[in-house]
Amino acid sequence: MNLTADYEKLLEDNLKEELEWVVQEFQMLFKQKMLKQCYSKDDISLGNQILDNVIDNIKTNENEELLNLLGTTLNSIEKQFPEFF
Repeated sequence: MNLTADYEKLLEDNLKEELEWVVQEFQMLFKQKMLKQCYSKDDISLGNQILDNVIDNIKTNENEELLNLLGTTLNSIEKQFPEFF
């Protein structure tokens, strides 16, 4: 039973790290373009692909806390980079 709890905690920690990563990735890839308002079609496609992959990864986990964290993270990204939503 303890092994299961440890495994769930490990999965949760990994998904939290992934959410932190996606925010940092958007900052690194798109912040300068956001300031200049010069996104290309490839930028939008890449950003949407990143978001889709993260969302699909977390949707497979039924953890309500992680789903709430996903929502908060996506809202944060949407405020900074609305072109991707």
